[in-house]
Amino acid sequence: MNRKGFLSIEILVAASLLIVIVSGYAALQYRLLGVAKDAKHYQLALHEAANQIATLQGMTDSQLDDGIKKAQLPEDVLRSLPNGKLFIEKIVDQKGTRVIVRVLWDRAGTPSPVELTGWISTGPAGDQTQGEVRS
Repeated sequence: MNRKGFLSIEILVAASLLIVIVSGYAALQYRLLGVAKDAKHYQLALHEAANQIATLQGMTDSQLDDGIKKAQLPEDVLRSLPNGKLFIEKIVDQKGTRVIVRVLWDRAGTPSPVELTGWISTGPAGDQTQGEVRS
């Protein structure tokens, strides 16, 4: 057998394997960067939802509806979250008043929004008992 031809085939196989390994590694790195970016966006959205709840918890019942209407994502959050949107829902029932804060932004696939629920008051509707212990 011709040694030159055999060496050429070895080099071709080795180069092919190297190309497959490097391209697989590059694809993995690209995907990991996307996951890290999405995790950063998720964390930012979660912190912003918590900030919105804390702001609303500091309001009285009479201020709450107006506070919900005026609530919006800050400029720095809007710059970081692609097409970021804020939705706040007020729920009043026999357990008290609570708000559900949802933060959405453009992400790959069909992910759920970040959603947090915060109690504004407990007990019958309109009974302001924030921070009090009820017996």
